Amino acid sequence: MDSTENTITGGTTIRGVVIQGRNVEYHATSESPTPRQLAPAPHVYVNHRSTFASLTQAVTERPEGTAPLVVLLTGMAGVGKTATALRLLHGVSDGFPGGHLQADMSPQGPLRPRDTVAVLQGFVRSLTSHQPDAPLPTDPDELAAHYRTLTSDQPVLVLLDDVVNAGQVRALLPGHPGSVVVVTSRSPLAGLRASHDLVRVPLDSLKLKASEELFEAVAGAGVLDRPSLDGVLHACAGLPLAVRIAGARANELLDMGEDPAGLARELIDRSTRLEALTVPDDLSVAQVFDAVYGSLDKDAAALYRALGLHPTPEFSRSLAERLAQRPGDVRTLVREKLLDPAGEGRLRMHRLVHDHARAAADAHAVDGAVDRCIDWYLMLAAAVERAVSDRWRYGQVFARTDLPAFGDVGAALRALEQDRANAVAVVELACTTRHYEAAWQLCEALRGFFYRRKYHTDWIEVCRRGLDAAERTGDPVAVARMHYELAFALSDRGEGDDCADAREHYEHALREATVACHGRTVSSALEGLGLLALRAGEASVAADHFGRAVEALEGIDHPRGRALLTFHLGRARSAERRHQEAAELLLEARSLFAALPDAFNEAKALWQYAQARRRADRLDEALEPLDTSVGLLRPCDAPKELAGVLLLRGDVRAELGDQEAAGADWREAAALYKCVGHGEQEQAARGRGLTG
Repeated sequence: MDSTENTITGGTTIRGVVIQGRNVEYHATSESPTPRQLAPAPHVYVNHRSTFASLTQAVTERPEGTAPLVVLLTGMAGVGKTATALRLLHGVSDGFPGGHLQADMSPQGPLRPRDTVAVLQGFVRSLTSHQPDAPLPTDPDELAAHYRTLTSDQPVLVLLDDVVNAGQVRALLPGHPGSVVVVTSRSPLAGLRASHDLVRVPLDSLKLKASEELFEAVAGAGVLDRPSLDGVLHACAGLPLAVRIAGARANELLDMGEDPAGLARELIDRSTRLEALTVPDDLSVAQVFDAVYGSLDKDAAALYRALGLHPTPEFSRSLAERLAQRPGDVRTLVREKLLDPAGEGRLRMHRLVHDHARAAADAHAVDGAVDRCIDWYLMLAAAVERAVSDRWRYGQVFARTDLPAFGDVGAALRALEQDRANAVAVVELACTTRHYEAAWQLCEALRGFFYRRKYHTDWIEVCRRGLDAAERTGDPVAVARMHYELAFALSDRGEGDDCADAREHYEHALREATVACHGRTVSSALEGLGLLALRAGEASVAADHFGRAVEALEGIDHPRGRALLTFHLGRARSAERRHQEAAELLLEARSLFAALPDAFNEAKALWQYAQARRRADRLDEALEPLDTSVGLLRPCDAPKELAGVLLLRGDVRAELGDQEAAGADWREAAALYKCVGHGEQEQAARGRGLTG
């Protein structure tokens, strides 16, 4: 075996003395859509052999049933649950053509735990990788049902690692009854055992002989004399993670020409570490990382601590370089395996390493690290927002000239997609560290991304935090803008009491903006109230709000706002069946959007114009604007809106007698609605195609 590359039984990889994050995500490409996410199984597996044999038998000889087989591996952290699971699943993987999924269910840092919805979103993204930019269902139950549908055709393997409670598992059970779900947890998960038949296998610590075999597999036979080896094994207390770390350190000392017996002396001399390694009922190996951290130079150590302040253990390499004092500091941490590559342009800290880095940062502050971290996300979000829309924003970040640039809207959205959870967590970090100005500005900057991607849960959470942060700044305009942003997010989701709550926040925004004499926000709040009225079927009330919103812009250079209000007023007049006035307003809005330019809203104006012409029984005037709208929307990364236009164009073509072209539009609309997760619209479009 290679003496410098080894794998911790708990799923962690070590080269030399340091640690590599154990849960590496693999994303299928469009050429290979079936996910194969399982991390590599450990090269050396010396423990739990009898348990492994019985597990293999349970999986390969499982009886036919109506639900997936659930295997629960329990035990303390680092005891080898993940390694056992991966060894098992790789051995049987050929029998599961539906795919292999893996997720770390443990908290992703002190400020932002990972929840089941986020894991579901990741699984669905992997299972639909041929359309990576499609928005997902926003309702958790609909998302879970969508996941079960995607996994219903063929058996699937699922590894849920470090589960905290039974609720995290239930929504992630795949649809095919021949599937197997392996769950690892420190908890016995009594709730899961009560609701599901499962195979439960507790894993215990290593026996002394197994510990010695594992150590020598990592470090090499005869590296330590007997007394030194006994001392190391005693300190590790049978914990595979600690044994492997010790073996790797001994091997590194040997490679460096130093006496590896010094490792035993180091462990014995550090009483607190010994206590941590020998805790019998839990795992606390944080102090094991102290020796690695202590070997870093000043600047690399500062970067290590700075990354510990990041709210999650995975992040962009660009962020790490922004936090570094020198260009080579990131490479130093990667070389020492305190950082691991996690895909193109991504880095990850093992969770325990990240915890240790956070503790080190608490003990020895890093000047400006939190400020630079928050600023990096604010810059990214603002750059994406600017690429998505040219709407007016209040935040000063948009006046900066050093924002990154993107080639197109799709590239901008994809750039933020991989840091979505981090951006949400950084809003919370900004609030908890009293960076209130940055917190509400980051909320405002995330609006375009969330609007296009429809991640409403995160969006609304961010807006609530942004509102609280704005209130703490004492800036009345910021408060008004955050009420407006929260109302907009609630209105866009539109579930349950969302519209009522949105109306309340729009009214708050209107009052605050009126007192502050901020005409733009007065207009925005009135626009929002008008849209809610229009949705409720109160077209005349909506028109009144839109008219007042236009008046609020008097003396303000805001061409986009005037274009939007003209568009909304046209929709209101159409709802009132004032067809000619509606047509004139919608065509005017189209021209105003084209002049900005704003292709997305120009397409929407043409869509609504065609709808108005159809209502007026002027089908001959509806088809051409729909053709133009489709052409404008295709490059806009807006599948829901494109589906709506295609659906209407199909209807118009059918009414004009072109059933073949209508069927093509309906089928494409149905496919787009399916990707977006809008089942009712998909069925409506599909039904048209079948009957047509």
